[in-house]
Amino acid sequence: MKFIPAVLLAALVSFCWGFFSWMVLSWHQNGMHDFKDEAAVAKVISENAGQGRGIYMLPYPQEAMSFASDAEKAEQKAKYDKAMEEGPYVYAIVRPGKTTATMAESLIYSAVRSIIAALLLAVLMTQLTMSYPGKVSFAAALGVFVGIVAEVPDWIWFELPARDLVVDMADHFIEWLLAGSVLALFFGKELNVRNDRR
Repeated sequence: MKFIPAVLLAALVSFCWGFFSWMVLSWHQNGMHDFKDEAAVAKVISENAGQGRGIYMLPYPQEAMSFASDAEKAEQKAKYDKAMEEGPYVYAIVRPGKTTATMAESLIYSAVRSIIAALLLAVLMTQLTMSYPGKVSFAAALGVFVGIVAEVPDWIWFELPARDLVVDMADHFIEWLLAGSVLALFFGKELNVRNDRR
């Protein structure tokens, strides 16, 4: 049965591309920056991340108390709007303490993610009435789709820099172009019955 080997091989390509993209190209890391005084920032985060690990925003849109007057609500909103306009603005995943995760765990999760994604793409690809080039194009288009639905909202709403948006979208496109090319080798050499009847 060719389905399972196809999925596993495509998942391997996806996993290897992730390693190459992050560890060899380093185009993701090139968009990251350090703080001028890392120790001072770390101290402030540790002391102020009161909810533990999670997503934090600065400024945070505090909801006014139900008993606050209209004037107080307007004042609070104006204060938030000014802080947003003038900065600094932060939208960050914060872990204020030690981690329990290991590199081995992360690699396992990454491999499982690639297998599940390759499996879903394979299921879709077996339903297409396209030959090899069409199915490769379909996989590449899905990579673009993933970039649009997963990365563009961060650019629209959370100020993801345009440079990082382009890198992230290119990453998705290349990953599924490569993995899709592998799957199409198994599922794209011939048209299915529906096409044969035309």
